[in-house]
Amino acid sequence: MGCSKVPAAHFHTTLHFAGACMNLTLAIAALCNWRLAETALVHISSALPATATPLETELHHQQLAGILAKDHTGAVVLYAPLELALEHAMAQGMEPSQAIALWQHNATLLVRFCKQHRGKAALFNLADVTASPELFKALCAQLWPQVTPNSALIPAGHHQPALLYRLLAGYWLSATPSLLSLSQQLAALAQPLQPALAPQPAAEELNRLAADYQAGQKARQQLAEVEEKLESVTKERDQALASISAITKERDAALQSVAETAALRQENSLLLEQLFTVQEELEKHLLAQQPVAITTAVKPEPTHAEQPEHAVHHTGRHTSSLRRHFKKRAEKKRLQQKAAELAASSLFNGDWYLAQYPDVAADKQFATNPALHYLKCGGFEGRNPSPQFNSRDYLDANPDVAAAGFNPLYHYLRFGQAENRPLY
Repeated sequence: MGCSKVPAAHFHTTLHFAGACMNLTLAIAALCNWRLAETALVHISSALPATATPLETELHHQQLAGILAKDHTGAVVLYAPLELALEHAMAQGMEPSQAIALWQHNATLLVRFCKQHRGKAALFNLADVTASPELFKALCAQLWPQVTPNSALIPAGHHQPALLYRLLAGYWLSATPSLLSLSQQLAALAQPLQPALAPQPAAEELNRLAADYQAGQKARQQLAEVEEKLESVTKERDQALASISAITKERDAALQSVAETAALRQENSLLLEQLFTVQEELEKHLLAQQPVAITTAVKPEPTHAEQPEHAVHHTGRHTSSLRRHFKKRAEKKRLQQKAAELAASSLFNGDWYLAQYPDVAADKQFATNPALHYLKCGGFEGRNPSPQFNSRDYLDANPDVAAAGFNPLYHYLRFGQAENRPLY
């Protein structure tokens, strides 16, 4: 029943007192602090104790039964009521539930033992022996005339367990009918020792108990009010969190829309700029192709229908070449603008890039514009624009970006950041 977890010496001891023709054994039940009644016990006989018999287990009871089977033997069995047992057990570090279980098991053994050995084993309540040591001494002399107790007056003790242990004992007894029944059986089997002045609860303690009860009632009411307010605040908090979540989603959607709109505007602006550039170059080219006015008569030029076929083909080839020229020029300008955007970003470090990739630094075209190299080549080759951004991780985390042929950092700056794209 758990007694092995606590040293047995702290809970029991057994003393033998030898009378003229009598061996009287003092047996201590589990969780009984017999030293509270030590003064009364030593006055039973002047002889020193010879043996010890604990009463915690079935084996202990069998050993004591063997002793009592002999002639001229007797036993003073001392047990602790539940409140004293709890006080002693918790002082030794035992859990209350463990102490209750041990006391209940031992009480069951005691009740059976005392019923089987009436006349030889006398059961005493530790609290009664402490409060009425003279009555205890007189009753022992009456039960065993062969024992001559000490004639010195024994002072009464006034030990009372703390309020906590009394409240715990009262709670367990009222909540556990089997425990209450055992306590009542032990009280009925114990030798009657009525103190001359039974200790009564002091008025001060009663007042304190009443005050504690009132304070507890008030605290309980306050706790209920606090719980009600807390529940209300929790509901308001949940509603606020839901509103914040909805607002956050709307904000993210708005930011994404704004980012997409800004990107479209920039693309439109770039297209318009390219269109104006093409128009301007075309106008210059057409003006350069106008015939120069001369004062001499000239032969009228042939009409379009009269032009030779090779002239028409030549004009078509020239127009196609011109378009390719303008397209290439516009593309170059667009790449320069994108490279400038990359170079302005905190995620691109030109000096670090050149130091990290010596082949770029050795290239005359890209040594002065490392961002252009990263835009055209480096991003797709797995090169990093700075220690803060990993190109390959971004493309691996966003396969649609890689499939679309976007430069990783450029896509992140223009679109990915606003879309909360993962970096790796």
